[in-house]
Amino acid sequence: MPLGRSTSLDRVFEVFGRDQAERPLSHIGSIVAPNQELAVARARILYSERPWVELCVAPAESFMNCLQQGRDGRVGLA
Repeated sequence: MPLGRSTSLDRVFEVFGRDQAERPLSHIGSIVAPNQELAVARARILYSERPWVELCVAPAESFMNCLQQGRDGRVGLA
């Protein structure tokens, strides 16, 4: 399958990178792939413009929503 084509079996993966050891991981984009191995390969190709110190890929569904659209963003006892 060509790199840019997606199917109904594909999942969204979030990509995080660090270009210097002292910097925090930053979200740099998203990848669509059928599995984690292909997501890693696609991330390495797509984001190869920098010499990354660390590059991480995580399934988008593994993240928990802390704030939802339509909420005012208050946390705790307000």
